[in-house]
Amino acid sequence: MDALEKLNQQIKREVACIDDLTDVIKLHVKAGRINIAKQLERDLHNSLIQLEILHRQKWLWSAVETLNSQGTLQKAVDEYAHQA
Repeated sequence: MDALEKLNQQIKREVACIDDLTDVIKLHVKAGRINIAKQLERDLHNSLIQLEILHRQKWLWSAVETLNSQGTLQKAVDEYAHQA
């Protein structure tokens, strides 16, 4: 399994977690358990941050794969090796 596949799986898990947290927060709010909802909101915030990080990593890996498929990375390595 390559890095992009792993990232896609992690993103799916994080989105599912966010969906679940959102549903549970709504239930607690409707039941008047605001303190519990606030605690879960912190978890939701952390999950959103993690999702943002995963999307950035996915973008970077996609860029690397694109450059690599074009031979750009190999050219850069060869150029750097000749300068050293």
